[in-house]
Amino acid sequence: MLTEKPKKTLSIRPITLLVCFACLIGLSASATYLMVRVDYQNRLDNKNREILAVQKDNKALADQNTELMNSLQKLEDKYSKLDAQLSEIEAQRSDRQTSEQKYSGFGETQVLKPRWVNSGETTQAFDGSLRIVLYASDKEQCPKDSAAVGYLSSDTGKNKLCLRTGKPEEFTYQGKNYLFNLSGIAATADVSRYYISISEVSGTGTP
Repeated sequence: MLTEKPKKTLSIRPITLLVCFACLIGLSASATYLMVRVDYQNRLDNKNREILAVQKDNKALADQNTELMNSLQKLEDKYSKLDAQLSEIEAQRSDRQTSEQKYSGFGETQVLKPRWVNSGETTQAFDGSLRIVLYASDKEQCPKDSAAVGYLSSDTGKNKLCLRTGKPEEFTYQGKNYLFNLSGIAATADVSRYYISISEVSGTGTP
């Protein structure tokens, strides 16, 4: 019986070695898996950060594009308004030229030289015997295209003229016919200014 015991001891060692080897393989595989997983997670996190950065950049670009479009729209609106103002100026110039050509054959004599007057300001003509005051047009009593209303007063009475830019209005004073010319308007936030003149029309006076 004593001679058989060493044989049993020798038969147990290979199994132990196999178990230990299997455990080492398992531990090595687990460590490799963990390392690979950590590396993969780090790469995934980096990719997610890159995607977020790209999304932020895209949003910033979209916001800038919206601002640029709004600025472009504002510029287009201003350009359209400038075009409208230029068209209005050209129309007024054309009307003035037409009126000047229309009345050029009447033999006009200037009695009030062209000048700028403020709204509500009294301007004197005919050595002070005729007083002139201009205001913004009264749309209820004047045509819609009237730019201003002028009041001409003297010791003998008062006359009202609905004035249009570039279109002289005829009036009679002391038996003679005159043309009241409104050639331009300059308006500010505080006051409106009018560029006016008066000319006598020769040969058209009343007897």
